[in-house]
Amino acid sequence: MGSPRLAFVIHSVCSFRTLLVLLLWSLAITALAKPKVLASIKPLALIAQEVAGDQADIDILLPITASAHDYPLKMSDHRRLRDADLVLWVGAELESFLARPLANLPAENVLGSYTLDGLFWPEVDDHGHDHPGHDSVHQHSNGDPHIWLDPRNAAIIARAVAQRLGRIAPASAAYYAQNAERFSQSLQALDTRLLTQLAPVKSLGFAVYHEGYSHFVAHYGLHQLAYVTFTPERRPGAKHLQALRNVLAREGRCVFMEPYQNSRSIEEMGRSLGLNIGLLDPIGNDKVSSYNDLMEQLGQSFLTCLADGRNTGAHR
Repeated sequence: MGSPRLAFVIHSVCSFRTLLVLLLWSLAITALAKPKVLASIKPLALIAQEVAGDQADIDILLPITASAHDYPLKMSDHRRLRDADLVLWVGAELESFLARPLANLPAENVLGSYTLDGLFWPEVDDHGHDHPGHDSVHQHSNGDPHIWLDPRNAAIIARAVAQRLGRIAPASAAYYAQNAERFSQSLQALDTRLLTQLAPVKSLGFAVYHEGYSHFVAHYGLHQLAYVTFTPERRPGAKHLQALRNVLAREGRCVFMEPYQNSRSIEEMGRSLGLNIGLLDPIGNDKVSSYNDLMEQLGQSFLTCLADGRNTGAHR
């Protein structure tokens, strides 16, 4: 019979080797695991996907039909927030319902876009009014939070996502950085196309459904006359609607609706004034699969309604 002491030593060595193999296997799995990014809205997810490529999993919190201004989180949504390695949102200026849940997460797990350095903002006068035809690099408090509608801001967001993902998955840091720079270069080409495409319609007046397009309007020098409502959840008053009608009657060419909004009365107003009816979607429908698609679709919507003279409204 063998020595009990020898048997114990052999057993201990085998157990140690087994534990070592399991530990190394666990570390390998952890190293190979893709970071999980949860974007609050689809446009941010599209930007993040450009950076992440196949080295991170991107998911979207809000359905495209939901309002980013006011959304009732479900228990499953809270779980998704906790499980994400990185939550990407604009900020309380847009998704105010997320402010409290995100405050309970580690700061390194949350990336807000609204406060990033270097963002471009529509110029605002001393009374807090946007100047749609002008923009600047200065931060404005209470500025339009739809920052992704300026491709220069999309590039800034992409670089911030690359930096944060690089901290979460250092082995892929260079990959993320290269993707962000490649995306930034593609945005320059996109920007040039849109500037050229929209130049012929810059002087034509229009109204948007809600005040969420100033980044796009300012950057491309378009002539926005008014908006129907400040946010989709706020019903316009009679005085505002009369002022809207008056300005559109004087110099309006088009009034834009939005998907998933009940705007038939505004459409009827536009038709009674002989205006073209357009449709703008700042979020992107199911067919939009990239940030460039989103912006090109938006540019085409402006061009179609302002230049072609064809009605493109949702209601027929």
